[in-house]
Amino acid sequence: MELNDNILNMELDVIVGANGGNNVGAKNISPLQKNVSTKETITIQEHAYIPDNDCDYDKLRTVNFVGNPTEYMGTPKFLGIGSDFRASYYIGASWLIKNELAVVVTPKKKDNDTNLYETDFVKMFVAALEVDTKHESDYFSDCYGITFDEPTIETNENLTLLTPMLVLHYISLLGRLVKRGLKEDYITREENLKAKVKGRIIMGRHLQQNVFQQRADRVFCQYQEHTDDTPENRLLKRALLFAERAINNYKSLKKQLNGTDISRQISALKAKFAHISDDIEPYQIQHLSANKLYKDYREAIRVAKMLLRKFDYSISAVSDEYQSTPPFWIDMSRLYEMWVWKKLSENSMHKIDFQESGFYRRQVADYVIKDENLILDAKYKDGYKNSNWVDIDDIRELSGNARDESLLPDISDDYSPRCIILYPDEFEELSSEKIELFENQGRKIPHYRNFYKISVPLPRL
Repeated sequence: MELNDNILNMELDVIVGANGGNNVGAKNISPLQKNVSTKETITIQEHAYIPDNDCDYDKLRTVNFVGNPTEYMGTPKFLGIGSDFRASYYIGASWLIKNELAVVVTPKKKDNDTNLYETDFVKMFVAALEVDTKHESDYFSDCYGITFDEPTIETNENLTLLTPMLVLHYISLLGRLVKRGLKEDYITREENLKAKVKGRIIMGRHLQQNVFQQRADRVFCQYQEHTDDTPENRLLKRALLFAERAINNYKSLKKQLNGTDISRQISALKAKFAHISDDIEPYQIQHLSANKLYKDYREAIRVAKMLLRKFDYSISAVSDEYQSTPPFWIDMSRLYEMWVWKKLSENSMHKIDFQESGFYRRQVADYVIKDENLILDAKYKDGYKNSNWVDIDDIRELSGNARDESLLPDISDDYSPRCIILYPDEFEELSSEKIELFENQGRKIPHYRNFYKISVPLPRL
């Protein structure tokens, strides 16, 4: 996630709006949206193609789509759109040609001839952030990114994805931080004290305010005080007030968060920060950073800065009307991994290792259940809904993980561990029933020994 502290004082319009976009055409794409200006914005849904009509293809062909824009663990180039002009599993907004041509990729919607289904992203965010460990929190931090040092993108397409992501992520980080206690530090205070001296006397101010004014009972002093009312905590308090105001003022966001315990969490956090001032200026925020010894503070301060930067530091700027957005991206495949991890954690009595590294650090298994000799992988791919469809690269990946002695150290050489692929199905109802991994291993994948697949549906509105 990128944030340059040197741009914190630049002006930014209020951003982000409500979801939209319709499916049309044989390729399941949304129509092109244009702004009434020389700038052009293309709008498509994830996994859809850029339409070949109503688009300046001569300009589009000048964009260099070569390379691997969807490289895992990295910031996507052009939201993962490849040379075939097809969107990947990233959603968000990006410049293809700065200040000339932009693209907005919206979440996919599914129509089963009777109902239009839309994924409930807020529920996925909440579920992902409820996993209260630092490892999962750090992983979630790489699920999205925002670039504030590029021009904002105007679009007729409303996007409510960015604000809930920032608000929910920040509230989650702050909740973990206060459990460990607010950091205290020595800060310098200047005060015109009555009938006592503390620290050292600032003679110039003392003469001006007291001696010349014939106030013999006063002494102007400068002293060090050990307190938790530090600039770092003031920044966190101010960002907390922004988060609360955003939820209350955004009608769409308030509706999305209805039924969650976010209001209760904010009230509890405000009680923890009740004695902390929120008086901090943007120029102070610019140079503010967390001590390396306080890792929880480092991440909370980074997200707090992004939240404040998003609204240009002005609580009065928070509203429910938006016309532009900074370039940003959300990795839906990684968010789905977090969603599945939450569901597995809720429904399994076994210890599940998440994002477990193998012998080679780049070899990572999504989920490992060692006492059952299970390797599981979440794949954000539509194809697995079809009975015989398989991605051979997924088979190779899981096969390699299943044979990694550091992932499953207690199996014999002649034993073939079970491998399970977990995939989404938009048409399947999400139930609270247990995800059966043991008694019912799911559907067997044809032609591959001990390979199975189980659908973990996405929540839908």
